[in-house]
Amino acid sequence: MKSLRTLICVALICSWTLLCSWSASADSLRLLTDLKYDLNRSHKTDKYTLLETDSEQRNFSQIYNLEIQKEIFPTLKLNTSGLFDQNNSKNSSTDPTVSDGNSVENALRTSVDLQLTTPLLRAATGYRKSEVKRSLLSAVTTRNFTESYSTDLHWTPVELPRVDLVFARDLVYNLPRTNDQKTDTYQLRSKYSYQDYQFSYDHTTADALNKISEFKTLLNSDTGSVRLGRSFQQGRVSLNSSLRAARQQVDFTGIGERLVPPASNGVVIGRLDDASPATSNPEAGFVLSSIDLLVDSLLAARQLSFGLDFGTPTALDRLQVKFADLGSHTSNEFPWQIYIRDTETENWSLVSGVQQSTSLAGNAFDLKFLSIKTRYIKVVTTQQVQVGENLQITDLVPRRSLPPNSSTFSSMDWSGDLSTTWKMTDKTSTGYDLLYRERSSEPLGEKSSLVNAGVRLSHIFSKVFVGNTRLQHTEGWENGKTSSIDDTFSVALAARYLDTFNQNLTYSFSQLTDADSHTSDSHAVFLRNNLDLYKGWSMYLDNGYSLQHPADSSDIDTFFLRVGSNIIPNSWMNYTLSYGASWVHGGDKAEAHDQDGRLIATWVPTAAISLSADLSFTDKSGEIHESTAEQKYFVNWSPFRDGTLFISLTYGRTQNTDDKKIWTFSPSLHWQLNRKTLLTLEYLKGETEDQSEIVAFENFSLGIRVFY
Repeated sequence: MKSLRTLICVALICSWTLLCSWSASADSLRLLTDLKYDLNRSHKTDKYTLLETDSEQRNFSQIYNLEIQKEIFPTLKLNTSGLFDQNNSKNSSTDPTVSDGNSVENALRTSVDLQLTTPLLRAATGYRKSEVKRSLLSAVTTRNFTESYSTDLHWTPVELPRVDLVFARDLVYNLPRTNDQKTDTYQLRSKYSYQDYQFSYDHTTADALNKISEFKTLLNSDTGSVRLGRSFQQGRVSLNSSLRAARQQVDFTGIGERLVPPASNGVVIGRLDDASPATSNPEAGFVLSSIDLLVDSLLAARQLSFGLDFGTPTALDRLQVKFADLGSHTSNEFPWQIYIRDTETENWSLVSGVQQSTSLAGNAFDLKFLSIKTRYIKVVTTQQVQVGENLQITDLVPRRSLPPNSSTFSSMDWSGDLSTTWKMTDKTSTGYDLLYRERSSEPLGEKSSLVNAGVRLSHIFSKVFVGNTRLQHTEGWENGKTSSIDDTFSVALAARYLDTFNQNLTYSFSQLTDADSHTSDSHAVFLRNNLDLYKGWSMYLDNGYSLQHPADSSDIDTFFLRVGSNIIPNSWMNYTLSYGASWVHGGDKAEAHDQDGRLIATWVPTAAISLSADLSFTDKSGEIHESTAEQKYFVNWSPFRDGTLFISLTYGRTQNTDDKKIWTFSPSLHWQLNRKTLLTLEYLKGETEDQSEIVAFENFSLGIRVFY
């Protein structure tokens, strides 16, 4: 503690020295002070034993941040920053099984960057260090350190190849010494454009050493590609083609887990609200950065999902959920489920035996399971309540384990693709797509190849009707034997009868044959209707039907319906309504009927006041019957014209068929005292009740932020 205080004092003295000497010449100077006090109390009553316990947690956090940017020369800039973050918590409880005590977490982060910028050459070098000291109740005080050194050089000549050189050294260690890792990364990138051709090359060497176990991993990878894009006959015919080759070799020395990337890293998919993970589909435009696993209230907590689409069935046995900073959070704070499926038209299957662990050194949660081969995989979890904290996901990394005695892993992957488009007339266009990919790896002795060919046709029948059709054939081989054959066909007709009414009708068919010659197919029809009834009144109606013939079970037919409307009767009222239902019959499971509905009403009587209500319900029947009803009410008031003072009131109530009830009431105040000072005051009171206990809680939060 004494050494940390000394370090803080030295940092502050240096900061003020820099302020005094650079105040007249610094190009950019930013100061931030963020202070926050939280008080959380709860009263728990056990319904069976009538035992009552009281708990209280007090937390005071303070953040001081300094950023300075100095232009030494017109082409040379120096950036420095320092941050001190302290969280002090005190816990007390009348429960004899819970220990009382204090916990303190201090974080000190510093960085220095030097940047050179010229028209021909850009270069930068930097250093970053982070120290996090945790004293948790009666546990041993721990210190976690990360250091990073980086240097990069970018050469961008005219009509010559662009060259990028990057070096980085990352050190991760702690006290008491249980982790000590060093990773050196060297990277060479080059790009060159010549007429209609684009050439690229990328080499990476990563040398990782665990100094405690003496386990070493050496990665060497090379990737090269050539791309051609050309058009003919005044742009009516276009041709795009590319060749890509990638080689990777990983050498292992010592005792440790042999983890390597799978055949594909996949594309991110997910849903921010995934109440029915077995039947749901990913959201369009989903990004991982939109997920925060921590929320401020139980009413805001949602079950969500995030995952990967590998494009083709891919073998893996681990997922790493990465974060910018885990802090003191662990994976056992959250429930974890993993679902997989091979086609878009089938339901998801639950993966059993998932093991979870926390990697503090890697700021990641590790989800481990038996080796599976799938095209789609997703992780389902539920947000947890932690007032005033964030835990955002930065990456989802798939991995595959090698046998423990493996010393080397190597893979070769190359692919070629061709895409042509021909605009035959002003109303008709057609196209052809071809992809071939081949991959081999050792010591697994795997060799796989894939051919994908497809044709597409688009035609404008009239000002009202537009049609599109697509036929695609995919065939895969593994070790010389056919592993899968997938044929898909789809046809769509879009009709715009009026400016206020349009329809989209789609039919799709798919047939999948596996390595054992088992065939499954599916048919699906989908119709969307969009209608603007009057000015301020719009409506949509979606309905569809699918029939699946699985190879290993009886037929499954699904029908769904969704209707919604938005009504704006005047400038101060707004109503949004939606209702959806689905029926699933057949298969090896009981008949299921799911439905949900929602009503959002907003009233804005003046420019300073708004009131809204959000009512919703879900009902699921089948193997699991579950119903939930939820209601939320909001009042927002901004009494000043400049909007510097904002007051809000929120009330919510939720109840489900498991006899779980939640209600909360939360007033809050946000006041911009001046251009540089923000005051926040929040209060939350509520109660949760289930079959076993009743928990009454209240939270109080006061914060002030000053920036310059």
